[in-house]
Amino acid sequence: MNSFGNRLKEERVRLGMSQEAFGEAGGVKKVAQYNYETDKRAPDAYYLQKLKELGVDLNYLFEGIRSDGFHSNNSLSDGSYSRFNSFSNNHISTQEQQADYLERQLNDPNIASIPMYDVECAAGSGRDFTEEKVLGYFHMDRAVLAELKLPAESGAWVRARGDSMVGTIDDGDYVFVDFTQRDPSREGVYLILMDGERRIKRMQRVAGGGWLLISDNNRYDKELIAPDKKQFVEVLGRCLVNLGQVL
Repeated sequence: MNSFGNRLKEERVRLGMSQEAFGEAGGVKKVAQYNYETDKRAPDAYYLQKLKELGVDLNYLFEGIRSDGFHSNNSLSDGSYSRFNSFSNNHISTQEQQADYLERQLNDPNIASIPMYDVECAAGSGRDFTEEKVLGYFHMDRAVLAELKLPAESGAWVRARGDSMVGTIDDGDYVFVDFTQRDPSREGVYLILMDGERRIKRMQRVAGGGWLLISDNNRYDKELIAPDKKQFVEVLGRCLVNLGQVL
């Protein structure tokens, strides 16, 4: 039977999210999400509004009919899921089998779901991404994350914009940002908040305690941040890995 709960699960799987992550996006715990998907409880209006903001097709949830622009086989916007996840349609013959396979992957404790954001998104002060719309999730084996020294719980993939770091980070590349590394005393590439905008820059400490902001594209001048102006630049995290373009 194609019930509300079954359709809710389909939408969650389409977006490439685990029960826990999907529930959190709707403001509920994993157990509540499970109850919704098994038709044991009905969600409230707040939860449904959050799902709408996430990109869930509410018309499909209630009527079983897809709205224009929604397709049941799209797991993420921009094709992110199909580009970044490893299972092959050659080995999974039907849509139902694919959904079951994805369900197992999303609920595997050895798999981490890393959120993906856009650097140009801005919510409130722009200091963090907690209120941002998640573009999708990049599902990675925790053993691989550990090998790459990428923190599963304190990082995110952020889509870069512009050409100031071209050659190192091109427009549209996804960069892994560790939000716990916010001390630029060690030279590196950082995500910063400056003049109300998020930017990705190479940072270098200079004599006297100031910072030098460097664009790897030599068309852009270096910016010197004097010690008494450092309070106007907030370091949000260190950029560790660039996914680059998938060809």
